[in-house]
Amino acid sequence: MEDKPSRRSSWPLYLLGALFAAGVLLLAAWNIEIPYLAFSPGPVSDAADAIVAEQVDVYPPEGELLMLTLVSQDVNIFEAIIVGIDPTIDLVRRDHVRPPDESDEDYRERVLDQMDDSHQIAIAVALDHLGLGMVPTDVFITDLGDGLPAADILQVGDSVDALNGVPIIELSDLSEALEGLEAGDVIELQITREGSVQYVEVELVERQDEIGGPMIGISVRELREPPFPISIETGVVGGPSAGMMHTLAIIDTLTLGELTKGHIIAGTGTIRADGSVGNIGGVRQKVVGAEAAGADYVFVPEGNYEVALTAERESIEIIPIAHVDEAIAFLEALPEVSY
Repeated sequence: MEDKPSRRSSWPLYLLGALFAAGVLLLAAWNIEIPYLAFSPGPVSDAADAIVAEQVDVYPPEGELLMLTLVSQDVNIFEAIIVGIDPTIDLVRRDHVRPPDESDEDYRERVLDQMDDSHQIAIAVALDHLGLGMVPTDVFITDLGDGLPAADILQVGDSVDALNGVPIIELSDLSEALEGLEAGDVIELQITREGSVQYVEVELVERQDEIGGPMIGISVRELREPPFPISIETGVVGGPSAGMMHTLAIIDTLTLGELTKGHIIAGTGTIRADGSVGNIGGVRQKVVGAEAAGADYVFVPEGNYEVALTAERESIEIIPIAHVDEAIAFLEALPEVSY
């Protein structure tokens, strides 16, 4: 009889111990990140606001061409459960987005470089569409033939400014300057290396595809610049997925009239040099962001279209785009917005 009170009085201690242990486990689990990222809709901005052009007439659009962004963040087990029931958020394996050994700083630098490249392509594609064209300004070395005389003298990144005194501005200049020369001839090249002008002599070698035809033994690329100052100022936003919208924004800004016809148009997709539109990540979240921003239509890459259709939405119309010309044709066919 004396033992019963003792057993009854000890069970609260067991309960407290179990609760404490559970709390410790929950706290530990809360601090354990899983190899997934949560994708959610990010901020939306008008792509036309980022276009800065000088020494040329500009016509700021009255409608909007919205560029869409994505927010990705690490999650723990409990957060993953919560976001798993939110139809506007997706869980994506981290290694599908970033290499396992990539630091935050390296990742940031990579996506900013991607955005810079996207800007240059968007400008070139837009100006080509408008018939303005890019102006060749330089020819620089991208590769050197192994074991050839040029490889001992020239370096990747050198700018080829002149050959035997003939200025080299575009690729055709280099071809023309080699006409009449033979393998074994020694030429003088004026180059710029790390900002310093140098004069070097290089022996020509025989081309493999033309008996007796001369070549320097280098691979080159032509650098082209806009015929007037133009840039895309997006601040700290990174990645290439706004390429198509920046291309459209440049065309609209430099063209008299309204490409959008007063509509709010959102979109996403990379832009390639030939004007084709490439796939992007997080298309479902970008559709959600577009509708929340009040867009009437959202352009998505053709390759992302089927996934985009599964996005949580009410009335926004999703338009698949394979080439920027398709987006322009769609906009040109829109009716004017009546106020």
